[in-house]
Amino acid sequence: MTKNRSRDKMTGRRQFLKFGAAGATCGTLLVTGSAGIGAFVADHARAQTAPAQLTIGVLRAPASGIISLTQQNGWFKQAGVELKEELFAAAAGPKIIQALGGGAIGLSFVNSTAALLGLAGGAIPLRFISIPTDPSRNFCILSASGIDTMAKLAGRKVAAPAGTALHYYLARALARSGMAMKDVELVNLPAADAQSAFVSGRVDALVPTVNGRYYVLNAKKDSRELFAYDDFAKGPGKPEVFLNYDLFVTTQEVIDRNRAALKAFLAAYHDKGVVYLLDPKTRDAATKAITDYVNAEQKVPTDLAIMSQILTTSRFYDAKTTKALMTKDDFRASLETQVKFFMDLKQMQSAPDISKAVVTDLL
Repeated sequence: MTKNRSRDKMTGRRQFLKFGAAGATCGTLLVTGSAGIGAFVADHARAQTAPAQLTIGVLRAPASGIISLTQQNGWFKQAGVELKEELFAAAAGPKIIQALGGGAIGLSFVNSTAALLGLAGGAIPLRFISIPTDPSRNFCILSASGIDTMAKLAGRKVAAPAGTALHYYLARALARSGMAMKDVELVNLPAADAQSAFVSGRVDALVPTVNGRYYVLNAKKDSRELFAYDDFAKGPGKPEVFLNYDLFVTTQEVIDRNRAALKAFLAAYHDKGVVYLLDPKTRDAATKAITDYVNAEQKVPTDLAIMSQILTTSRFYDAKTTKALMTKDDFRASLETQVKFFMDLKQMQSAPDISKAVVTDLL
């Protein structure tokens, strides 16, 4: 009996030392005695339940406003991710892609045009993992008062930043109207400069940013919305659909290393933050929070009425709907159409592998 008790003690001590050694490799200080064992077990349990960390690049945009209110309500932590935000200036698509490639951030969102151009570079294995919003429903062409048909754009100066979603929108709108880019004079200007040029009368038409659309309509009362999103479904021939989503983008390395954090982020964003916006009971509160977020540091603030219109016209989706959209043929077809457009412009040397870039199993 005495020998058995001694053997049990020795076995228990070996197990304890083995357990302690495992803890030491995890950076845990092992303290002998029952108090030390209790402290170690508590530390080990906390380590297992601690939220995964993720750094996201954000812009002063409605989707970032949803991220902000989701963060403020603690929904990211509840889902199991501790989020750190890095703010980028407007029109920072290329900088965001570079930050992803360098590992400064693990996740962000950009327009699909910027995502495709970044992917086509070949240096960064970008992955498109979700759709934060569809801002393209707010895209339009604004024209001076004397230009009341698309045909009257022929030979006119149209301002838009080249190599962007706004440039792509212009090309598609012209094609829908039986025209081509060669029929107009593209004035390549940054978005803010393009808006100033149109308001001052130095160009005849403009493809504005989402916020810029409403600013210009207020600043230049005689301007008109010449071609809007719904016009793709009008006119002769088969109705068209213009798809140009914003995309949550990350890299394959982050997916491999931090899959749980990405899944937690997307679950909280879509099924907490977006649902909070879509719910009629909380929509007003969400709209105000998003407006306040977007207006921070803005020289030309957006008011609640305009933001409400932007949010209503745009589309935001829960996780189930987002996954359904991303697995449809027309989603990938819309990306391939953009690729062809930019390859024709010689801004892409070869077509990126879209089938590998689209990842839907995190939703």
